[in-house]
Amino acid sequence: MLGLVLLAIFALYVARRIYIVGRAYKLVGHIPGFFTLIEPSSPIGGTFPPSWWNLGLGFAWHQKAYLYKQFNSEVIRVIPILYGDANLYTCSADAMRQIKGTNSDWYKPAKAMQAIDVMGPNVVASEGEDWRRQRRIAAPAFNQRAYQLVWQETERTYRQMIKDEGWAIEKSVMVFDMSPHLRKIALFVISACGFGFPLNWSEPAITPEGKMSPREVITQVSINILLRHAIPPWLYHVSPSEKLKTIDTAYKTFDSLLHSMIDKRADEIRKLIGEGGGALEEKIQDIFGRLVLAQVQAGSKLSLNDQEIVGNAFIMMFAGHETTAHTLGATLAELALHEEEQEKIHKHIKKVIPEDREPIFEDYDNLEPVLAAFFEALRLFPAAYQTLRKAARDTTLPAGNMKRPGEMENIPVKEGSSIFLDLVGVCYNERNYPEPEKYMPSRWYSATDRFLAFSYGPRTCLGIKFANTEAVCFLTNLLREWKVEPLLQAGETKEQWKERVLSKPTLLVTMTLEDIPLKLVRRR
Repeated sequence: MLGLVLLAIFALYVARRIYIVGRAYKLVGHIPGFFTLIEPSSPIGGTFPPSWWNLGLGFAWHQKAYLYKQFNSEVIRVIPILYGDANLYTCSADAMRQIKGTNSDWYKPAKAMQAIDVMGPNVVASEGEDWRRQRRIAAPAFNQRAYQLVWQETERTYRQMIKDEGWAIEKSVMVFDMSPHLRKIALFVISACGFGFPLNWSEPAITPEGKMSPREVITQVSINILLRHAIPPWLYHVSPSEKLKTIDTAYKTFDSLLHSMIDKRADEIRKLIGEGGGALEEKIQDIFGRLVLAQVQAGSKLSLNDQEIVGNAFIMMFAGHETTAHTLGATLAELALHEEEQEKIHKHIKKVIPEDREPIFEDYDNLEPVLAAFFEALRLFPAAYQTLRKAARDTTLPAGNMKRPGEMENIPVKEGSSIFLDLVGVCYNERNYPEPEKYMPSRWYSATDRFLAFSYGPRTCLGIKFANTEAVCFLTNLLREWKVEPLLQAGETKEQWKERVLSKPTLLVTMTLEDIPLKLVRRR
């Protein structure tokens, strides 16, 4: 009897998959591509490594040299047979601009927002009028005063790192992994500038009472977003895993901390208003405080509610921490490999900033080569490496004709089709960026309007100037004082170091580099 039941279930599943695959082929079958067994971006596809039956979540990275060329098309389709949904993928910058432009025929489906709304609605995990409302409220918090604070906090944290790590008196330092230091830099800056909550470099992960410190809570929250989303809530209560208990405790602590901070900041703001409320904009400079200020001043209809403030605070923490740290690591790794580019930047910094003073925020606009080095590293290793959209109606996508270079074609796409904007494909597309494998910061001199790694159009990342300011300040201070070199193993060449360190990034919610061994040699 049990065998018959299982056979019936199997038959129903097969019939359902035949229907799903047939419907998918009607939608996207006219576009070149291939079949696979499992959807690469599904939980199963992302959990298991690439194999004959699974392309893997990062297949666009691993196959970037030939993925689209093998089909002579900048738009391809992937149809899974056994599990998951069919999707299109594109490496066309023109298609990306059209999809993300104003009045687009495309929208962000719920599936694309599930992993980033784990702590509440936010400006990234929203669509339509709700997105416009949240964007209107959140955008003013990112202003010139906030960026000046970012510069100050970045420099303060850099100095604290040099002092507390014992590097201040050293002529050279071997850093076996730069990534943890960069994550702390980014974490401290977003904590201070985003939340008005400065942290101490030498603060231990665990307090004397045996609890996670605020730094450790924020770290655990930001690095475990995918796990938090994938695991059902009840499992945290019954699982014996210490890791899951740590994650659960961190998320609950962070949520409680943010709610208490909302109440505390709201009381402080009301008190200031009661005392006359003069110059509130100057007294409240951190982004979190600005969101609470908007809530107190505007009332519930024209502001974010408590859970939306928590959700936006979380996404600020995640986006401003992991992605910035990753790109700073990639920048230092590339500059260590390209000594001539590093020396160009060092000479430019010396030209802009005299020896008798420290870098200041007003120097930012004159440090274009530093920003270009950061942008080029982000092009080579795009943190937000893919974005999902869905067609609201029948439309067409502009793409380069790979059979006839220089010509464009319009590819018809049917309503209901899903497409991944493959930023790896876009950033390594020769039509978009000549010699895409090369690290060439000069391609961004006076051309930052072509930069797509922070998204495009109305949904361009709110924190782009925040991240750029932090990056320019940190890199300027570091490269002014230190020469960065690859920390080679015995008998290892630079090419072998590059293969070991840069060829296999981790691809989950974002693309990250781990274990970046560097040698810092003091310049003066």
